[in-house]
Amino acid sequence: MKTLRKYHKWPSLVIGVFLILFSVSGIILNHRQFFSPVNVSRKLLPPVYRYNNWNLAAVKGNLRLEENLYLLYGNTGIWATDSAFSRFTDFNRGFNRGIDQRKVFTMLQTSDKKLLAGTLFGLWQYDRMNSRWVKLSLPGKNPRVVKLAEYQGLIYIMTRDHIYLMSPGERPEFRLLPLPVPEGADGKVGLFITLWVLHSGEMLGIAGKLLVDLVGFLLIFISLSGFYYTLLPKFAKRTSQNLRQKLQRANRTAIKWHNLTGVYAILILVITVVSGMFLRPPLLIPISGTRVVPVPGTILDNTNHWHDKLRDFVADSVNNRLILSTSEGFFAAGPGQDKYCRPFRVQPPVSVMGISVFEPLGDGTLLVGSFSGLFRWNPEKETVTDVITGRKAEPEIQGNPFGATAVSGIIMNSNGPQAFLDYDGGWVPLIYGSKVPEMPEDIRKSPMSLWNVGLEVHTGRIFSVFLGNLYILYLPLMGLTTLLILITGFLMWYRTFKRKKNKLKT
Repeated sequence: MKTLRKYHKWPSLVIGVFLILFSVSGIILNHRQFFSPVNVSRKLLPPVYRYNNWNLAAVKGNLRLEENLYLLYGNTGIWATDSAFSRFTDFNRGFNRGIDQRKVFTMLQTSDKKLLAGTLFGLWQYDRMNSRWVKLSLPGKNPRVVKLAEYQGLIYIMTRDHIYLMSPGERPEFRLLPLPVPEGADGKVGLFITLWVLHSGEMLGIAGKLLVDLVGFLLIFISLSGFYYTLLPKFAKRTSQNLRQKLQRANRTAIKWHNLTGVYAILILVITVVSGMFLRPPLLIPISGTRVVPVPGTILDNTNHWHDKLRDFVADSVNNRLILSTSEGFFAAGPGQDKYCRPFRVQPPVSVMGISVFEPLGDGTLLVGSFSGLFRWNPEKETVTDVITGRKAEPEIQGNPFGATAVSGIIMNSNGPQAFLDYDGGWVPLIYGSKVPEMPEDIRKSPMSLWNVGLEVHTGRIFSVFLGNLYILYLPLMGLTTLLILITGFLMWYRTFKRKKNKLKT
């Protein structure tokens, strides 16, 4: 018991505060839309979270409206500017409150001059008469719009689950575009996504999320009651006898519920801790390619093969098809294709963090960007060239989320790519002699959403300020230490319970 107590007490005192941070940030991450109106000033965060030179995905892309009128869009919302990027005007009127509500992934000006924006929380159309954005109601449960495009007179809208066709008119309607399953689809899902929805509780829908929220509150209580039980006796010695007796009674109550909570919640606590350990490198790497049978009766057991797998697409008019970018790779789909989506034999590297650039270059070549780099890809010629080095692309190292260049966006002009956005470095010109536009103060001081702050805390990235690249070990070490605390605590309770039971028998 003495050894168990030592290995339970001291690790708990060391990481108890971090367990509380895990719990609070996890609850925030589980309810993004609810917390989306809440912003956090970047002045309150470490310097690495400050905008500088259009970094940190401040801008994902641009859209030309007229000869000298462009829109820049990304994590900071939408800003109107000129062709030289010298003047900027806020173009976000109508969006809901909170910087998370301005997170724009894609924009489109249609042939009849409709202006559309796809955001984290849905589809918006610009009301030119009232100079404001108006939300359009999309079918489906996942409103996240990742791509807008016009092809053969039809407006295509891609969410993470489906592609919809939008009808013309003042009151548009949406028709689902059926997508065939990939050739050779086995019905399995990635082990990573299985652990992801298990850890968040999303596997069981809103009920599962609320259950995991309860786990977070229980972990907060266990941590605080443990601190109370450990530190109170030293404080109580300095108080009067009457107060000391009251504190001791409170302490006995605290440790009683500390033990009962830990014992009865031990299984779900262990499941939550273990599943979370495998959601980030380095433990993510060995499971990243593993596929498993979906758990029956959960959101993973879905009749839609593409559920939460669609990321981007390009309309290929030459071959009368859509080229889909998904979490499972690139596929050809469309009226000119077979009844199955055909995967491309040669594909460009795409980081596990997701695709950030997918643009046609007009000669059958596509521009593909992610945190793995920026590439020119010709699907028919089966060639992939690194835009930065001009060399043939090297095979991607499995599980590595970052390449030499972390591309978070692209700036296009009528002749092709003008610049790309590096996540850390910001605006990088691709045309010799072109200038980098100065980042206006209004955009630079854009806040960070509470959800994103929660993500930085939950994954431990915020501690990279002190730990450097060693922060990658934060999650596995915290997970192993938490398991040690939980197991030793349970064994202590069990031995005490067994001893009391034996005494009652005698």
